[in-house]
Amino acid sequence: MQLNSKYWRRLILSVVSVCSFSLAFAQTAQAQELRSLCGEYDGTYVAAETEHFLVSICGGDIANSYIGLDKRTGKSIWLPLTENGSSTRGYYYEAVNDEYTYAVNLSPKYRSLSVIKNGRVILREPIVRELN
Repeated sequence: MQLNSKYWRRLILSVVSVCSFSLAFAQTAQAQELRSLCGEYDGTYVAAETEHFLVSICGGDIANSYIGLDKRTGKSIWLPLTENGSSTRGYYYEAVNDEYTYAVNLSPKYRSLSVIKNGRVILREPIVRELN
């Protein structure tokens, strides 16, 4: 049985349509799953997303920890906060790990995650959405 090019075009378009729909559905489901990285018994002060990272500021009565997750590699880091937002009305949080400083800035003008190594900014990504 020989199939004509019109049949093949229709078949290919059908497969592409199904795949496109499935991908859109999977991306929507994945977006809905993104939540705070804080533990079940921690409060969430900040849960935010940049292009490549998810970050959460967690704690009890006060914010006390930073959790960052690299969306590409799946690696995460947990650090105690050195700046807990109390003096900045919740606009700035900072955690230090040896020569690296992780800073979450939520001020309306500078909403970003920055990674600073030995005083030099090596990464700055804007916060694209809050996950709370």
